[in-house]
Amino acid sequence: MKVIRLTYATRLLLAMSAYLGLYVLGENMAWAWRDPRPGRLGAAIELVRGWSRRLHLHEGVRLAYCLIIPYVVLSRGWVSPLDLGLADLDWIRGSGRAVAITAGSLILLAFTWWQYARLLGSEAAVPHVDWLAQPWGWAFAVREAIYLEASWALVRSPMLLLAGPYFGAYLGLAAVYAAELLSARVRHELSIPGIREEAVLTASLAVVTATLFVYVHNLWLCIAAHASLRLAVARLVQWRVGRIVPQGPDSPA
Repeated sequence: MKVIRLTYATRLLLAMSAYLGLYVLGENMAWAWRDPRPGRLGAAIELVRGWSRRLHLHEGVRLAYCLIIPYVVLSRGWVSPLDLGLADLDWIRGSGRAVAITAGSLILLAFTWWQYARLLGSEAAVPHVDWLAQPWGWAFAVREAIYLEASWALVRSPMLLLAGPYFGAYLGLAAVYAAELLSARVRHELSIPGIREEAVLTASLAVVTATLFVYVHNLWLCIAAHASLRLAVARLVQWRVGRIVPQGPDSPA
């Protein structure tokens, strides 16, 4: 019996497709079962949901999906550290480019979110702004950056082989966007003010870090830029929304 040997690019593309398919399937199943159901199946689902809230299993699932699966793919040799942006790093040149791209992106994001908060007031608040009220609030931004950038790096890796270092980065970005839009939960949240802002912010940061990866090819610098921009935008929105005084019938003109 002839054994079919897959090329590196094909094997990596199949792994990435399965990875995104697992996300879309899990998201849509969770959304379909969001409401209580009658019968034993419904009772079992509610039991699992209750224990999940108590044990914070959602965070465990995110950790497994965003970090452990990419690590397993890397450790089994299905993806090269170079394609993930973990090898052959030019820290001196890369850091300079990262600072320049991050600073330029910060100006654009700050202007956009300032105007958005001015127009919508408290409805513009990004949910993760609540993190900043906690002593270690900045760590949540770092966690999100690590989770998302590691996941995006795996999705991007086969695209770099298929379309080159420039178009491949944006083709990987398009694959991430497609998976998100196939999620019923994400599509629903995009219609809710106060919740959709988080998805919009994450999508804009994905564009920034995809562009950054084209020029620096360094996952660590992408994580640093992502965390810095997320934290900066959250603080800007928090400060701007806090300055807005709601205009009611008894408010001074």
